[in-house]
Amino acid sequence: MDKDDNASGGIVFSGIDPDALKGTIDSVSRDQETLQTRASYYKTELAYYGLGAEELQDILHVASWARDELPMLKRRYHLSMNMDNSPFPGFKGMVQINEARVTRAANAAAARDAKRATNLAKKNPEDLTPEELDELTTLFALNHDQYPFAEKVVGALGAEKTLRLWYGISNLGSAPGYGRPSDFKSSDALDEVQKNLSLTVAAATNSDAPAMVRWKKDMVALGGNPIAEPGPPPYGSSGGPKGFLVMSNLMRFGDYDDKFLEDYGTALVKEDKQVLNGPGPAWGATGRLNHVGNDKGNDPLTGYMKALSNSPAAATVFFTAKHKNEAGKPESNFKYLFESREWPNDSKPGEESVTGRNSLGHALEAAMTGHRPGEQATTQTAKHTKAQADLFSSLVSSVSQDQDLLRNHEYLSDSFANISAEYFADLHQALTDDQEFKGRLFPTAGVTATLKHWDAARFLHAVARNKEGYDTLNVSQHVYSATLMEQQAKHPDAFKYPQNTEGTITQIAYDTGLFQGVIGKGRYFQANMDDAEVAARDDAWKEHASTWGGSFVGSATTLATAPFTGPGGIVLGGLTGTAADEVFNGILGGFDDESQGKKKVYQNVQELGETKISTALTTQNAAKSATGSEKYASPAGGRAGEGFRSANSLIRDSQAESSQHEGE
Repeated sequence: MDKDDNASGGIVFSGIDPDALKGTIDSVSRDQETLQTRASYYKTELAYYGLGAEELQDILHVASWARDELPMLKRRYHLSMNMDNSPFPGFKGMVQINEARVTRAANAAAARDAKRATNLAKKNPEDLTPEELDELTTLFALNHDQYPFAEKVVGALGAEKTLRLWYGISNLGSAPGYGRPSDFKSSDALDEVQKNLSLTVAAATNSDAPAMVRWKKDMVALGGNPIAEPGPPPYGSSGGPKGFLVMSNLMRFGDYDDKFLEDYGTALVKEDKQVLNGPGPAWGATGRLNHVGNDKGNDPLTGYMKALSNSPAAATVFFTAKHKNEAGKPESNFKYLFESREWPNDSKPGEESVTGRNSLGHALEAAMTGHRPGEQATTQTAKHTKAQADLFSSLVSSVSQDQDLLRNHEYLSDSFANISAEYFADLHQALTDDQEFKGRLFPTAGVTATLKHWDAARFLHAVARNKEGYDTLNVSQHVYSATLMEQQAKHPDAFKYPQNTEGTITQIAYDTGLFQGVIGKGRYFQANMDDAEVAARDDAWKEHASTWGGSFVGSATTLATAPFTGPGGIVLGGLTGTAADEVFNGILGGFDDESQGKKKVYQNVQELGETKISTALTTQNAAKSATGSEKYASPAGGRAGEGFRSANSLIRDSQAESSQHEGE
């Protein structure tokens, strides 16, 4: 329990939109000062004439009230930025906070803790006793989201001392060099220190206090400079690691200010290109910088990617931003990191680490979907912006032209499949033969990604070659198409597709078969290349799928209905349904069969005939659930089978089973 949960005798929750509240705070902070100054001036000027004294006094009361309420507003904002907050029921984009923690007493307690934490943090880390280090860690853990704790501690430290604090603490468990032994006994606890310090720094960056404005500017400027490593006389000090290396290891947790991340990323990429392309050694530090995960922390892009995955808006801006490459031509940060950059081997001894590129995948998820990885799509995030859609188009094109970009790092496939699951309408529009009315059959809520027919096929084929990629695409596409069938059947006037119910359902069924055929062939192709038996989906798979599948069921409904939502994300015309749930449960547990009881699907990806039958059966059940009638099941199954067979020629003509496709 948080230390002041019972401050007002109980727990009461309120809904907060962090972005909107931040705007209100900025406005109140700016306007109350102006109001106070001008009202005081005119009160003095008009006093001689005996005019306006009472009215101006009322204005001064309002200004004073606004000034006194600012700390409470700021406290709500910091609480709302806690990444563990749950969504506020019924209101998209809002989170729950505990109003019992919004008290002046809590603010005062946080200020006292900030003073103590600052005194400890300003010490040389080597001079901290184990008890003091534990106290400092506890203060960070309890107060990182408490206004005014974070901004006071981090602002008082300044950028350079923040870097030296973590570098010093991080290396307490290592012999510091110059022949000095280390008697530090708590190195196993440094992962918690790193996490709680990271959360504190992240919270502080969301403050616009003068000290934090200066801190953010200084931190970007310090990125390329070494952080001096002190040594005893007569040795002096060494250069130490660059600021970017130290700071990026404090970006693995927390929600950083978007503008700071954008400025930091611009400077980091510039420095990264100089470091990796220069004559000297690549990124690296003499000491230890990271205590979480299995990477050493010697690649600053790793921590930065983790920060971007928690800040979708900043991620979109970063990956779409451009810089000049070695040839002097504009190159997006996406192209640089995904196609050009040689990611350093940052593995710990005896442990292979892919944390860097894996974090890139998570950051790309955030950038293209508008929400953090693992979160469910909302009606707002389903409305992709032009920047997001263009970024997805770039991803599809890159993988299509050179599948080895993905195949050499196939652990990215789950992230790419997660992204694709929120661009099913765009992908289907690229694959379908119905080019005239594709936007009505597979409507999008925002900007539609521009995808070429063969690019889409090659991209999906490449992602599906990986087991996790295939499973996600297989299940989530069936859930999406079932939802779409239901909405098209129940609300044809909203979609305006120029077919009757049966024509619409069977067209979706055909396109489902085509999609499933492309990814089925991809998984089949890789399984046979590996010459390994592929185990049937068992209870363990079902248990695993049930954990991530629920999010896809919710997202599928959102994606299908988002084009027909009103203000605030309210669904028009009752566009809700159950087909998605029934199909999802059927894929996991089997569909009812008159002769066999339960007919299981997708049990062996090495048998394409079985995969085709599974596609037809799942699509039939989707049509039946969507329409509430069995009469649509048979034609839907037949058309799904046709689509599945058509995937063979699509894969052949697109040369999806070749690696490179330059110039197409």
